[in-house]
Amino acid sequence: VTSVFFGGGTPSLMEPETLDAILHAIDQTWGLPAGIEISMEANPASSDADRFKAYAQAGVNRASLGVQALNDEDLRFLGRLHTVDEALRAIDLARVSFARMSFDLLYARPKQTAAQWEAELRRALGYAAAHLSLYQMTIEDGTPYKSLYEAGRLVLPDDDLAADLYALTQTVTDELGLPVYEISNHAAPGAQSRHNLTYWRYGDYVGIWPGAHGRLTLENGEKIATVAERHPESWADLVSQQGHGMTTQSMLTTREQADEMLVMGRRSSV
Repeated sequence: VTSVFFGGGTPSLMEPETLDAILHAIDQTWGLPAGIEISMEANPASSDADRFKAYAQAGVNRASLGVQALNDEDLRFLGRLHTVDEALRAIDLARVSFARMSFDLLYARPKQTAAQWEAELRRALGYAAAHLSLYQMTIEDGTPYKSLYEAGRLVLPDDDLAADLYALTQTVTDELGLPVYEISNHAAPGAQSRHNLTYWRYGDYVGIWPGAHGRLTLENGEKIATVAERHPESWADLVSQQGHGMTTQSMLTTREQADEMLVMGRRSSV
């Protein structure tokens, strides 16, 4: 094991004792070497100083906070439960509790100008320890945003402005010492997410929780793709019945592996 990542949903709602038990099981099964990266995603609205300290005591040494925006109006539009003040408090708590910390921001939001994004980005870089994840807003099927977009009630920046915002992001992060190392991720030298680099370098990973995907190389050199049951209660039933929540396990052909390696590798610059 080279890294552990608690992500998806809101894992920071877990009791610290649960997280400790999971890490203990991983250690018993594969071993957790000293200095391993153990990350946890957290929403600022669910952040709590005592929980952060307990997670750190259990072994978490890297926090990734879903801040999304440093603008209260946009946070309300995005459906986030926290305010800017709560987000900044969570960042301060994470910095105290964990050796490493990152947070996410969305840009190319409705009505956002280049000047507004630059000001927000520079403010964010003043709070970030050594890592930021910066994502352009996109409209996905099955989300409330898609209905608003199709009704003309949600207007995103056009492609030219979106490209300008991307270029501006690279300029500002380079200037302030957090260059891009993956299309949406920026870090100071040595502060890249080791776990995410595994994906982009097409390494092996075990996907355990509901909806998780995995890629594992077998002893004979073949690679297997796994998919876990998405519905949490159904996943728990499967674990009780068969010892794991996997619903799909399929061998990948050499061509499929090459395609996946190419697609994942193009995301990264390291």
